[in-house]
Amino acid sequence: MSEAAAGKDLVALPRAAVLMLWVSAYLRGDMGPDDAAQMSYGVGRSGPSGEGEDLFSWMTGLRRLPLAQLRLVLPVPGRLAGLVGPPSVISLALEVEQAIVVTAAGIADHTLVPVLSSVEHEGRPASAVSWARAAAPVGAQVPPAATSGSARQELLEALRRAATGSVELDLVPDEPVEPARIPPGWISTALPRHLDSSAAHLLVLAARTLLLTRAEIDEGHGHTVHLAEALARRGLLDELHEVARGALIEAVERILAEQTG
Repeated sequence: MSEAAAGKDLVALPRAAVLMLWVSAYLRGDMGPDDAAQMSYGVGRSGPSGEGEDLFSWMTGLRRLPLAQLRLVLPVPGRLAGLVGPPSVISLALEVEQAIVVTAAGIADHTLVPVLSSVEHEGRPASAVSWARAAAPVGAQVPPAATSGSARQELLEALRRAATGSVELDLVPDEPVEPARIPPGWISTALPRHLDSSAAHLLVLAARTLLLTRAEIDEGHGHTVHLAEALARRGLLDELHEVARGALIEAVERILAEQTG
């Protein structure tokens, strides 16, 4: 619990991103694999299902892979770049819109995807999580890590354009996202203590923007009257959503790259 207490605030993130953050804490030597695995289930009514990949064994196995690197993928239909695996795993990843692709010496080794199921815990609904692992097809191509370094600036510029434009958006990424807007594939977590303030700020800003724009897109154009306004609003939301997705991926991968080299 000391790691949880180290985070000043909780932040909602995709479960794959949460797992990668706590893997970085394990690889850094801040905690053992058992504690890191437990922390990866986040804060709230969430826990292991008892099936699928054992996270303790998976984390310790990363140290045996030559030049291991982890890639966070947040796929949506038509945007599968970086996703590696057989059709069954790709289908699972699309369903939860996330996956972790593990490489060894630059070659795809396997893909890990969270699989969620609903259970009851002490009379209340909860989420049981297992991790499906699939070996990568031989010769699978893996794109380079998203480490251009420009993600934070691109996100801030996109948010600035949205704030100064004429289209009204219900986005306040400086405040926590309402629980009702957090999908089951995401979970609230404390942040590992080794994150510097800049990395933590980008994580929080990108994650909140991604959640808020998703909610606004799902709600449609009820805030608008004219078609032109509705199209302009949707275009701005799509832009923010895409920039926030890229910023979140880059932030998580840069944090982990510091520990895996």
